[in-house]
Amino acid sequence: MFESKFNSPLKKFKNIHDGKTSILFATGPTINEYKPLDNSDSFIKYGVNTIYNNPNILNELNYFFYGSHYHLDNSHQLKIDSVCKNKSITTFAAAYENGRSHKDINRGNIIPERAKELGSYCFENNLNYFTNDIANYCTFGDSIIFPALQFILYMGCTKLYLVGCDGGYTNGGNSTIHSDNVDLYNNWKKFKQFKDLHYPNVEIISINPISLKGVFNDMYL
Repeated sequence: MFESKFNSPLKKFKNIHDGKTSILFATGPTINEYKPLDNSDSFIKYGVNTIYNNPNILNELNYFFYGSHYHLDNSHQLKIDSVCKNKSITTFAAAYENGRSHKDINRGNIIPERAKELGSYCFENNLNYFTNDIANYCTFGDSIIFPALQFILYMGCTKLYLVGCDGGYTNGGNSTIHSDNVDLYNNWKKFKQFKDLHYPNVEIISINPISLKGVFNDMYL
């Protein structure tokens, strides 16, 4: 694991939702098939990036994660800004990577100065290792979904539903992994190994899974 000099403010979130059930909303095609689960009003809800295009879900979120393309896409930037204005949603920005600010990396991702102006908590990614201690080590990045997963586990949930997490699925009913997404799918498998090692008692359930079928527990609605 890579130590982080930027992530210490995240310590306040350790086990903040101990024993709770959570839902993580991603933006794969199956998000359009989602129907609210029984008793989901009491669940802790997380969303990432363009989940803002699903206002019914966005309005129920407790937490939101973003970072990529912020300075490259004006429409995306304005929508992120709008989410961050809603102070009922706690927002997290991937603003550092491997000891460097995204301002220095200059790849178009959110820079920490802007994220802090928006009231977001900044965090640091790496591209090699998952961590169960996000306050002291970099979260594994690659896709915003993976930092979100590490945050959720760190916050203490014991059951997690995945919605719209399609893991490289391309189109139609085809569950074949597109060649461009093989690494993404493999990282999901690595996450499963990490979860089983550090959080063996946490149950993860995929809602209407396609590429992730069989990786976690499956539920079809």
